[in-house]
Amino acid sequence: MKNQFGGLIVPLVTPFAEGKIDYVSLGKIMEYCKEGGADGYVCLGTTAESPTLSEKEKDEMILFCLENAGGLPVIAGAGSNCTADAVRRTKRACFLGASGVLSVCPYYNKPPESGIIAHFCAVADAAPLPVILYDVPSRAGVQISVDAIYKLSGLPNIVGVKAAGDDEKKLERIAEFAWEEFALFCGNDFLTTKALSLGAAGLISAAANVLPAFFSEIITLIKNGNAGEAEELFLSYAELLSALYSETNPVAIKYALSLLRLAKNELRLPMCPVSRKNGEKIKRALGEKIKEIL
Repeated sequence: MKNQFGGLIVPLVTPFAEGKIDYVSLGKIMEYCKEGGADGYVCLGTTAESPTLSEKEKDEMILFCLENAGGLPVIAGAGSNCTADAVRRTKRACFLGASGVLSVCPYYNKPPESGIIAHFCAVADAAPLPVILYDVPSRAGVQISVDAIYKLSGLPNIVGVKAAGDDEKKLERIAEFAWEEFALFCGNDFLTTKALSLGAAGLISAAANVLPAFFSEIITLIKNGNAGEAEELFLSYAELLSALYSETNPVAIKYALSLLRLAKNELRLPMCPVSRKNGEKIKRALGEKIKEIL
């Protein structure tokens, strides 16, 4: 199965209002991202606070995003640290019509490499959808090794990996065997220019909820051979990017979206609103870039 995804893919937040999913705001965010140059969406990823959503809400989120994507692909987060549950969620995403699934490395259990490979083989067998592996060591407590990624890349419907760690050497090693059928997606915003310069097919960027046009421009500049200009632009946003990750994602992202009047600053426990100190940092950094952003 050939990889069909690329460019700027936005892992959407889940806006809340009085405890319920705020679909009006979600629609506004999707439209804002599309106008900013998004090439696709992830629904029910880490940024969506997916562990706090009920199964009914997850189904509704997938269906809403598909109906409001304006023709862009919608990749559903369908991972779990229980293989049987990941298989069930993958089949469900397929049934609902998702364009593909993002499947996270089994977290908390800390399985051995053989268990990780067997887990993803089961997911890949579950449905005829493109599967993107999600390697996020800081949250999972375990990583998908380069050797495991290489072995899994040979499965027909595993089309790529979202690399969200901070290991640049690992990015380089994955880039060595990434090809047209298997793609590298950058999941660490601070390694954006590095990953794109290595030939990454695109970004799955949480901060793109706030800065879609910025990330879209970075991708275009590097694609057109203007890596130096892309690096300068990226560095000019360093303060804002740092502020957007001053607290665990999506805490700061949601606060920034509230400042842009795209969503309320509401999260579900155990996530809670940004601290006053970091809120001021975000407000200051965003204020300096607001004209460029909008």
